[in-house]
Amino acid sequence: MTQQEFMDLVEEVYKFHTKRAPGILIGVEMVDLARRKLGEVKNLGAVTETQVCLSDVIQYMTGCTIGNKYLIMRDRIGRYALTLYDRKDGRGVRVFVDQKKLDSKKMPEICRFFLRKRAPEVADDMEARKESAEKIVAEFLAAGRNIFGWQFVRVKDYKKPPVHPVKLCPDCHESFICPDEDEKTCQACSGEHDYYQLEQ
Repeated sequence: MTQQEFMDLVEEVYKFHTKRAPGILIGVEMVDLARRKLGEVKNLGAVTETQVCLSDVIQYMTGCTIGNKYLIMRDRIGRYALTLYDRKDGRGVRVFVDQKKLDSKKMPEICRFFLRKRAPEVADDMEARKESAEKIVAEFLAAGRNIFGWQFVRVKDYKKPPVHPVKLCPDCHESFICPDEDEKTCQACSGEHDYYQLEQ
């Protein structure tokens, strides 16, 4: 991929993500590296270890999405890392930001970005956030793939998850996916997962 093709792709992913987040640019390079190391794969699967920008990069560049179940989110791990793998046998490549390769003198803003230590005003001041993002992009363009590590891996659960049966909840009268036969009501009505409350 030429530098122009790379930047054009970054612009496309920015539009998909709806923000010009610096993690997008870094993620595009990570996905490209993983694809090159893995080689041509007919049935691609992906794992993300974070729920931030990288997930959108993977979805845009690979077609592996949460909806088609070919993107697995392991966001509780919390690392800025991804794995692309062959769904036929689980053979894959994991790419990650290698903290040992980050030089705090040459790339101080990238270091702060990945350690969540950017200036406090970045949280609320859009101009400060933009300036920080521009520094991260400049530092990354100078360093490139040199900040990544990669490993050949074998994904353990590489098969697409089963399609679970559906039940009708007796309380809300909505159908819900039910992996546990003993469940009587949906998890919202049982109180196990209640992310909203009804407004009167």
